[in-house]
Amino acid sequence: MRSVSQAELRAFLLDRLGLRGPFWGAEAADRAVDLGMIQIDSIRVTGLRNHELAWAARAESAPAALYDLLYGRGAFRELHYPLFAVRRDWVPLLIAAFADLSEKQKAARAALRPTMDRLMSHIRANGAVTVAQFSAERIPGGFSTIKVTTKALEFLYTDRVLQICGRTAHFHRRFDLTERVAPELAGWQPPPAAAYERFLVESALAVLKIGTAEQIARRVAIHYGQWRGASIRRWRALVEAMLPAVARAVTVADLPDAPVYWYRPADEAGWDRAARESEPQVRLVPPLDNLLFSRARLTELFGLDYKFEAYTPAVERRFYFALPILHDDEVAGLLDARLADGVWQIRGLELRRPVPAEALRVGLHRIARLAGAAKVAVTTRTTRELRRALVGRCDG
Repeated sequence: MRSVSQAELRAFLLDRLGLRGPFWGAEAADRAVDLGMIQIDSIRVTGLRNHELAWAARAESAPAALYDLLYGRGAFRELHYPLFAVRRDWVPLLIAAFADLSEKQKAARAALRPTMDRLMSHIRANGAVTVAQFSAERIPGGFSTIKVTTKALEFLYTDRVLQICGRTAHFHRRFDLTERVAPELAGWQPPPAAAYERFLVESALAVLKIGTAEQIARRVAIHYGQWRGASIRRWRALVEAMLPAVARAVTVADLPDAPVYWYRPADEAGWDRAARESEPQVRLVPPLDNLLFSRARLTELFGLDYKFEAYTPAVERRFYFALPILHDDEVAGLLDARLADGVWQIRGLELRRPVPAEALRVGLHRIARLAGAAKVAVTTRTTRELRRALVGRCDG
């Protein structure tokens, strides 16, 4: 079994996730699909949403290129539950769970059948719709209440007769017939249980790129659908039995107890790439980035205990939308920013290790420009050197 250092493993992980070396250029589409999935989130306090920031952390092109992959070329499809942009060939297997509705959900769907039928007739005749097009009473759902039509559209999605085909300027989902959007799903039947379970393990590993058996098992639970209630013990046993057949192992010699990490054979070249020197540059990754899909791994490899505090009461949080700062294969700090009136305001900045001021300026101003800001301001306490470096009109 190969023995690697913590630093080598960090470099391998960042390389495989597209967070090391040059930003993606012409190869961006292929590299993005190899990520497997990118989490979608509507919060736009920085001027860019989570998935847009994830793209900007990796690619030279503007985030509009991600939307082209998602809603234009269709290399990705959007899953409603959970909210991910997912590589197209994974979608049928990831939505296989939608038939497993509880008795309560089945009763709710039966009550909404007349609304669902009316919506289907409207879509067949008029094309894609959004919930904003319809007036309807509100019922319990989401964080509070939702429209009856919203719930009906979601049931039609879980029935696989509708798909999410786009988003409006206000980020409302657009629904259209599966036969128009993803005809490959028509008549699709789930594979045998053994093939489905192998997919769960392989797709979880493809998303994480490298992880311990426990980290992979917890990701498998998400791909299966944690809401379905399967015990994590089931996934631990499955992962332990299957990993030797689908993955390769390394030990991390300089971590406590020399833990074993597993990776895909398809990623073997990542070790050679990780061994090469890479010019350090600052990248900002969003709170729901693939790098943070396993918080336990982030803590073990990078020494950062990260909490997404957007839904934490204001008096209890340090940052609202903290962006980890990557530099020289380390999480060098956290940054909290807000776009307001064309100004990208840095409202929180915590450096865990030194970062050259000019490198920090280049990385932050790049994201500020992509967010549509004309200049950067610092509204939090920091050093005079950093303030002078960061404040000013966005570099062109």
